[in-house]
Amino acid sequence: MRFANQRVVITGAAGVYGRELAAGFAAEGASLVLTDRDAGELAAAAPPGVPADRITLHAADLADDAALDALIAVATAGVTPHVLVNNAGIYPFIPLMEVTPAEYDRILGINMRAPFRLMQGIGRAMAAAGRGSIVNVTSAAAEVIRGNGVPYGASKCGLEFLTRAFALELGPSGVRVNSARPGFAEGSALVRMPAGYADAINSRSLLRRPIRQGEFAGAVMFLCSDQASYMTGSVLDVGGGGHINRREGAATSART
Repeated sequence: MRFANQRVVITGAAGVYGRELAAGFAAEGASLVLTDRDAGELAAAAPPGVPADRITLHAADLADDAALDALIAVATAGVTPHVLVNNAGIYPFIPLMEVTPAEYDRILGINMRAPFRLMQGIGRAMAAAGRGSIVNVTSAAAEVIRGNGVPYGASKCGLEFLTRAFALELGPSGVRVNSARPGFAEGSALVRMPAGYADAINSRSLLRRPIRQGEFAGAVMFLCSDQASYMTGSVLDVGGGGHINRREGAATSART
């Protein structure tokens, strides 16, 4: 029960990892503030069995500044959050030369600008309270370029930069800020995936398997717990080594 009596804010709570994170934190005693764009999907994603006084569902479009202001107000009302997980993100599959300005702006708006705003608003409250942990969900795409996901990769690269910047800003006040990169999970992209995409991504795992249920949530909860009390400005990769750049055909078997 590492998070008993703690308030945990999770964006993108109706997504694959959002549901996993909500269930994991709830199981360890946290009170949840969950947000996603669609109220119906958000309600369906709420962990079962959590008492009503330990969960707040707040639908919000993270592309809208007024909605972000309202979310910050809800999250900080009464009790300052102990944990913020910026999990929401979008990944349209668009060839680089076909990305429109509107698509580019929306991807960076959801994936990088919204976390920036939330880290300002909620991070300010955490700093005033003298404690808190923020985890930004990023991706190996921050350093592995994929031609049909360049704006997404740019947004995650930028979010890791912001992680370090907010770690510097908020650290003296007792607030830790880290990033965590999940492995690929089918269903995490709200668009039709290109044929063979899932197999291609999973094949990059050095462990020769996809990520398992709970592995990413466990890593995020570690970062938010007292077990990681001296970690800030870090990137924790939970992608089976898929982020390691290497030449095709390079040997990956252990040698003695």
